[in-house]
Order: sequence, then C-alpha cells, then structure tokens
Amino acid sequence: MIRLDELGEVTTFAEVARRFAGADWLTSFLETEDLNDPETNGIVVPRIVNASVRCEDTIKSGRGPWAVVIDGDLETSGDLVCRTNDYLSSALVVTGDVRARNMRFAASARVEIKGDLIVGGGLGIVSGAWGDGGAVLVARSCEAALVLLDGTTCVDADRCRRTVVCGARGWTEFTPDIHDHATFDEVFEPTVFDADGSVDYDRVMSLANAGHSALKPEVEDRLRQGKGLASRAALNWLASDSRSQALMALGDDASMAVLVELLAERGHSVSIESLARSVRAMRGVRLGGPAPGT
Repeated sequence: MIRLDELGEVTTFAEVARRFAGADWLTSFLETEDLNDPETNGIVVPRIVNASVRCEDTIKSGRGPWAVVIDGDLETSGDLVCRTNDYLSSALVVTGDVRARNMRFAASARVEIKGDLIVGGGLGIVSGAWGDGGAVLVARSCEAALVLLDGTTCVDADRCRRTVVCGARGWTEFTPDIHDHATFDEVFEPTVFDADGSVDYDRVMSLANAGHSALKPEVEDRLRQGKGLASRAALNWLASDSRSQALMALGDDASMAVLVELLAERGHSVSIESLARSVRAMRGVRLGGPAPGT
C-alpha cells in the first residue's frame, strides 16, 4: 500500500498559491489550512507531486489532516482511498485524469479531479460517505459501474449521467437512479448487507475487485439500458472476443458502428457514442481527447 499523504515534496500553502495562481481549485485547497485548528487537529503540511503517479498498489490516505496536489495524472491498478478521521479537513487535487480499480472518499476528504475519473475500466465502484463531515468529489466525468453515496454526500461530475448512481434526491449535482432505501433489498445482492441490514461499502468494493456487481444482474441491466449504456455482459464479451478487440484497437467511427451491430446481434442495445466512451475507458484512452486510433 502507498500512503497518499506521503507522496511528493513538502511545501507551503504560500508556495502552492504562487505556483498555481489562477487555478479554479486553489481557493478551496487553501481553505484546508484554515479549516483545521493546529491545537486540536494538527498542522496541515501540504505536499506537491511534480509529475504523474503510476503504480500497481492501493493508494490510501492517513487519518488527516493532509493536503496533496498531484500535478499530472494518477493511475493505479489498486484502489484509491481518500478518508480521514472525523472533521480533519483534507484535500486532494489531481490536475489530470485518475484511473484506479475502485475509489472511496469519506469523512472530511475533499477530492477534486480536473480530468476524468475512471474506475475498473468503467466497471468499478466509486463510494462516498459522511458528506456532513466535508467529504465531496468533483471530477470532469466519472466512468464507473456504480456510484454509491450515503444521504449526506454528493458528487459533482459533468457526465455522472453515464453512471448508475445510488444517492439522495436532495443533491442538484446529480439525479440518482436508486434513491429509496426501502428498495435496497430489491436492487442489491444479498451479500452486500451487513448484520444490521445496511449496505457495507467494503463488501461492495470486494465484489467489484472480484469482477462482480453489487447490483442484481437484472437490475443493473435495466438501469444501464435506461441510460443508453452497454451492459456488463456486453463489455465483458467485447473484452474477450478477438475480432472485437481488433475493432476496439482501431477505435474509429466505422469500427464502433460494426461493434454496435455485433452487440445488437447478441441482444445488446447501445449507442455508438456510449460505446465509444466505454471503449476508451476500457483501453485507457483520455475520455476528453480524440477517439482511439486517430
């Protein structure tokens, strides 16, 4: 495991302000110093990572408070876990894209990703909890099988509409697909519930790491189809079929059209635009950049 709050070089908030003057995330990041009382919370020592981070381990933060800027991308084949002890306000800013197996943010962790957040090649889990303590996630877009939030936590991502979201109706940043706790027994697999009958976020992430969904298959298919997304079975077939892999490698509009037809022959309905974004997520291509193969 890699400690998030030990990455990069120790710096000062004044140096962060000088170096990133004019950045739209700067004010929020600098607030981290004022939100923590040195006598009770400890002194926040900011850190800057001056390059992209690429590794194969889970990246996990400490108890807080911490403040980290990664000036580049963050890519790991493990999970990204940003959480703190109660009310130890902390901040992570990534100026590029984030790719991880799954992501979790909780308590007083504020995470801002200026690029795209992609977990599990588009089939991972993003979970957030204890937003009343300050937890929040901001990203340009979010590609995941499920965004799972408690009733006090929000996500602000322009394309969160492409992801199945479980959360509260009170947030204007997104429209939840699953919002009523009374329906949880109907939509989630029985194995995700703890002894008290609540959804256990660790169990949800364990299922995702094993390649399984926390949602019942028929529920996930219905929700993804309603949003114009390829089903999990369709994406798994694309990843295993040699002809499909060749077409995905080309990545142009003509190849996407052939893939849509091949999926339709197998009973999977998906738009070319949605499929193109799913292919980019699976292949590690920037979602905001040119199509793969161009």
